[in-house]
Amino acid sequence: MKYKTQQEGEGACLECGTVFYGRKDKQFCNASCKNKWHNRLLRERRKYRMETFAALTRNYGILEGLLKENRQSAGLAELSELGFDPDCVTGYRKGRYRHDEYSCFDISYCRSPSKVFNVRRKASGGR
Repeated sequence: MKYKTQQEGEGACLECGTVFYGRKDKQFCNASCKNKWHNRLLRERRKYRMETFAALTRNYGILEGLLKENRQSAGLAELSELGFDPDCVTGYRKGRYRHDEYSCFDISYCRSPSKVFNVRRKASGGR
């Protein structure tokens, strides 16, 4: 009976680039390089997530400021100067009257190409 033998091959470490021999599917020369590579990958993902959350927090603060001033609309240029990022939202739906309705946590608003209007806090779920 003949058994399959795993072919040994040459590879290069994804972290340091060192050439090594071993299994065909081996990607790292040692555990240290493997840990460094995965830690760097997770750090980049965490950084992106934190930047997105910071933009959402900034948008929420700006929209909450509008509500405190009892304003239901503002120009996008004015909001952009305050740091508002129209691409960072937590929800989207096609609203009534063909307006796009966006939400940033519990604050919803409609947006046109030049302004944000109908800013309001959503009703809480009975709590």
